[in-house]
Amino acid sequence: QWLTAFLEMKRSHTDFTFAEAVITGRESANHMTVCTIDRGTAHGIAEDMPVVTPDGVLGYIDEAGLTWAKVRTLIESSTSIGACIERTGALGLIEGNFSLASDGICRITYLAADADVRVGDRVVTSGTGGIYPRDLVIGYVIEVIPDEFSRTLTAAVRPAADLDGLKTLMIITEYTVTPYTYDDMLRSGQRLFPVAADDTHRDYDAFGGFVMIK
Repeated sequence: QWLTAFLEMKRSHTDFTFAEAVITGRESANHMTVCTIDRGTAHGIAEDMPVVTPDGVLGYIDEAGLTWAKVRTLIESSTSIGACIERTGALGLIEGNFSLASDGICRITYLAADADVRVGDRVVTSGTGGIYPRDLVIGYVIEVIPDEFSRTLTAAVRPAADLDGLKTLMIITEYTVTPYTYDDMLRSGQRLFPVAADDTHRDYDAFGGFVMIK
């Protein structure tokens, strides 16, 4: 079943280069926030490469040794991913949160106060930040929470990736950015040329300032 799903993902993303890895250890918690895999720099793995499953985004390479690497998942409190609501294009930022991680949930923040966001909406990567390609599935909105102080919306998101029973995952070692129109570039800060997955940089994001996001 895993092999079938893996091959289907490769067929769907011919512009991606994948490396398969097996989870050899994980932090003891209700839901996985950090795990160790059996691939490292000797296999072409580098820090900040995105990590995915056939169901969706899992996280990114946080540390890489010669024959091992640590993956920080999207529910871990230091994680941030440029994201958008697929149905409407509303932009936000996926963040891990300590209090939500125990339930296997993350959140999307910095959504405009008037953004059209509903329970059940699918959340995908926006491509902002230079680490994650655009349009990878992150998860689904399970609750929308207005923030009266910042005049924005926050939504709780359940990841699509299996954070509990997962044994095998995939690292995207290289990808080609899908060309954006000029208007898309202005909205999201996405660059318009191919990048390697480990090419980290500071982007001018859609929220009006320079921020580092994964």
